[in-house]
Amino acid sequence: MSVPEVEAETKAVPMPEAETETETETEVSVGPPSEPAAEPPTLAVPVPAPSIPEKAAGPPAAPPAPPARAPSVRTGGGGSTWHRLHLPIGAFLIAYGVTVLLTAALTWGDRRAELEDYFSSGAAGPALMLVKAAEALLVLAALAAVLRRRDVWLVPPLAGWMAGFAMFSVLDVLGGDLTRLLEHCAYLVGFVALLFLAYGLSAKVQVARAAPGPGGTGPGGGLTRTQEFALSAISRLQRGGDAASAPSPASATPPPRP
Repeated sequence: MSVPEVEAETKAVPMPEAETETETETEVSVGPPSEPAAEPPTLAVPVPAPSIPEKAAGPPAAPPAPPARAPSVRTGGGGSTWHRLHLPIGAFLIAYGVTVLLTAALTWGDRRAELEDYFSSGAAGPALMLVKAAEALLVLAALAAVLRRRDVWLVPPLAGWMAGFAMFSVLDVLGGDLTRLLEHCAYLVGFVALLFLAYGLSAKVQVARAAPGPGGTGPGGGLTRTQEFALSAISRLQRGGDAASAPSPASATPPPRP
């Protein structure tokens, strides 16, 4: 075969490009899958609420009554536990102090001679003046307690007189004077009893103030052991006096008829 025939055969062979173009043209373009159609919304049917029967209109309820307050106890100014029997105690302290001061002013020489038995003659005069100045202060304290209705202010006069008589009792023991010792001890016991009575009266007022009322409880007011002891002693004395003044059953019984 000659060279020109081979070239003619090679030129007659079709190229594969046309075939690929037809294949690409015949390809079907596939897009993304279509989404399913949304379901139609369901409409909520309103349900009528159950009817509640209205209450019959009546008169309005009365407001609650406020709780009853505890009975008030007169305690003087400043929250003092003043009792009416504190007044005679204060009056006695004032009267006794004034009497002692007047007696000392009228019989100054005799009082100085009495102090010379305890001290030297040179120290008796200044000691007497010091004692009378202290007694004047005790009288003023008792007067202020009565005017201001302060039971606590009665304690300094009572304690002052007690301290004075206790000191003289010790001096009587050292000097061996039995008569003055008995006198000073008697005064000491009397002022101790007055102090005990004043303390018990204050405790009694404190208990009355802390007593609960009919509608609630009152303010708390705890007592000490000494106050409880003084209050119980006063209560026993009151019960003893009431029992003594009460008529006996024999006198209360009418005589039998004949």
